[in-house]
Amino acid sequence: MVRVFSHWLSPRKAAFFVAEETALVLAMLAGSSIAPLAHPWVAVETGLAPAFLRAAIASTAFAGALYFGDLYDLKAAARDRADGRRLLRALGVATITLAAAYVVLPLFLPLGLLSRRSLVFAVAGGALAVIAVRAAFPAVVGAPIRVLFLGNGPRARSLARDLEAEADALFEVVGFAEAGNRVESAPLSFVGPLPHVARRLKAQVVVVAVEDRRAGIPVDQLLECRTRGLQVMSDVAFAEATLKRIPLDLVRPSALIFEEGFATSTARRAAKRMGDVAVAGLMLVALAPVMALVALAIVLSDGRPVLYSQERTGQDGRRYLMWKFRSMRRDAERMGAQWTSDADPRVLRVGRVLRKARLDELPQLWNVLRGDMSMVGPRPERPVFLQELKVRYPLFALRELAKPGLTGWAQLKYGYGSSIEEMGKKLEFDLYYIKNTSFFLDAVCLFHTAKVVLTGRGAR
Repeated sequence: MVRVFSHWLSPRKAAFFVAEETALVLAMLAGSSIAPLAHPWVAVETGLAPAFLRAAIASTAFAGALYFGDLYDLKAAARDRADGRRLLRALGVATITLAAAYVVLPLFLPLGLLSRRSLVFAVAGGALAVIAVRAAFPAVVGAPIRVLFLGNGPRARSLARDLEAEADALFEVVGFAEAGNRVESAPLSFVGPLPHVARRLKAQVVVVAVEDRRAGIPVDQLLECRTRGLQVMSDVAFAEATLKRIPLDLVRPSALIFEEGFATSTARRAAKRMGDVAVAGLMLVALAPVMALVALAIVLSDGRPVLYSQERTGQDGRRYLMWKFRSMRRDAERMGAQWTSDADPRVLRVGRVLRKARLDELPQLWNVLRGDMSMVGPRPERPVFLQELKVRYPLFALRELAKPGLTGWAQLKYGYGSSIEEMGKKLEFDLYYIKNTSFFLDAVCLFHTAKVVLTGRGAR
């Protein structure tokens, strides 16, 4: 794993994406070259620039379909190799998208640049390229990285289970080395000098996950592993790099003082503010007709009011009113504040549609313009729940270091939290965002938000 602008990325995942995109572009260029030769009576513009444009259009359609089908999730991609249903759906979506593009784009592009013949070759070439790269998936990605844990207790075992459940299929836990001389009967337990165990298991990464570091860790043995080319990481750093969150059951609050991250500056805050104003302003103008239709739908469904406001806690604990389109009954909180649940009976029928498409959140663009919120950040919490959350999770107060966001890393990776326990899990993703905040991570969040909105995932 490597850090790119403070965000952890997988080189293998990037290599897989580059390999597939390269194969797609080459296949499209080959198709563009063959089409005029196969059908010389069909008028198709030749030359390098038109060929590259056709290849770019077609490869973008295929890459977008694969992305929306979660096929750049390497674990999902590996599972799909068994039956290929997800891949076939993505190829079907890409074909339909390309067909629509070849109907619409000639209205704006030079005549003859796109044709039905070139569409056939684009679809055939793209499908063959994707299938070829996916068939060679193990060779492109390589063997899983072999991970050895120093520690055999709950910390190590819990992180190993999370790694198997959440991380891309890029890691393989090969064992748990006991720091002392106690013999363990648990699966994959090993006792002996750490360098010898690592060499025997062909480990590539050693993760220090002992229960109590005050009892001592074998520093000399870890240093020998490091000098032999193995990567040595703490359990918190390894979890952060692979799970993209900071597990509360692993992190020691005092350790965060010495960790990299939590970077901020006046210049960065000013630049982020200018970006928020620009994006929110453009979206308010562009989506004004949509917001008018949403307001009309609410009035016709359940009358007025159209908007609903809630008090939320923002940066530095400052309270403000957050605005939303009303998606619940007018008397939804007659019994007091409540968590939203799945199939909540208080939600209107039109409200379910609004929530699924995230249209109820659009009035918060006004909060962004006012400066109460940012486009990307932790989800603002209600003061009525905040005190209990801070008592249960002391690190919850760190969320107030950042301005709350319309979207954010925790919302994208975990979705809604409807209980104290779920809010604790979301906090782990919020801590990752706050620690690694950057313009790059904000761009990643905005990019993934478009996918979530269009697919309606995680709505409640």
